[in-house]
Amino acid sequence: MIKIFKLTTILFSVIWLISAYGCKSDTSQTVDAVAEDDRITVRVNGEEFTSYLFGSEHKYPFFYPVVGPHSGRSVTTWDQEPYPHHSSLYISLDWVISENVDRGNYWQPRHELETGQVFSRNARILENDGNRVVLQDDTEWIVPETGTHHFNERRTATIWAPSPTVRIMDFDFEFEVMKDLSIRPTGHAFFSARMRPETAVGCMDHGPEWAPLGTGTIVDSEGNRDEDGTREKYSEWAAYYGENNGAVEGLAIIQHPSNDYYPAQWVSRDYGFISPSSFTFNEEPVPMNAGQNLSFKYRVVVFAGDHQEADIAGWYDDYME
Repeated sequence: MIKIFKLTTILFSVIWLISAYGCKSDTSQTVDAVAEDDRITVRVNGEEFTSYLFGSEHKYPFFYPVVGPHSGRSVTTWDQEPYPHHSSLYISLDWVISENVDRGNYWQPRHELETGQVFSRNARILENDGNRVVLQDDTEWIVPETGTHHFNERRTATIWAPSPTVRIMDFDFEFEVMKDLSIRPTGHAFFSARMRPETAVGCMDHGPEWAPLGTGTIVDSEGNRDEDGTREKYSEWAAYYGENNGAVEGLAIIQHPSNDYYPAQWVSRDYGFISPSSFTFNEEPVPMNAGQNLSFKYRVVVFAGDHQEADIAGWYDDYME
């Protein structure tokens, strides 16, 4: 009887630990990375989760796919109408103005590189130990038609998979301003995610090509919903999710309070776009001086279920620790 009692007590303790700590306890997944000529591919349990694409044919480096935990399919899209210049998960800018540039356009059109291009100079894997992957790249933001060099930027992405239903991507962007410039108010900025049509809310007002398959929801940290409720609002995070190949999956972006120009208002669109943008809703251009340093940090949570099942608020709290 004593042995049975002890076994029962042990089993009860295990069950309690699982219920108390859920997927954040000891269910982390194996994560590794492989470098190729024009990309670095990150795998979870041996399957592609995302690739960092940095080839010189792109307007800017970006992450695609961003595969959901259950569907085996990306929750983001690349080269998707309308607005095919929205490339999955990326950081970019439009309307950069300087002495000899009226509009440095690092955003679009995606095949017009002369107006602005973000060049990858040293994409590399810093850490690859099976528990997490750390990627880093040094980039130069240049307008090739004038040779104008606006920014040097170092980006670091730390990627891990704490459970079967969650993947985390922590981003750190460090900018050095190379010449006096300003950024005009524009919807084409800044750190952004473009969701695939099936996971979008759906927007039929502009015609059937605008995400007719949408099943999704946008929700922010204040409980606001969809484009009408979340656009131009201040919130700590926003999540976008919907049905993806038979599973409910999505992506959340958390902005860190240490960011320059924090808090950023949200550019959210029902057709499948979210961005905490520091440069969209300003009344005047934002000036920057040569030698100025800027820092931006974001956490991306790729998850199964809705924002409550994925505990996005909890991942926000974890990010603040």
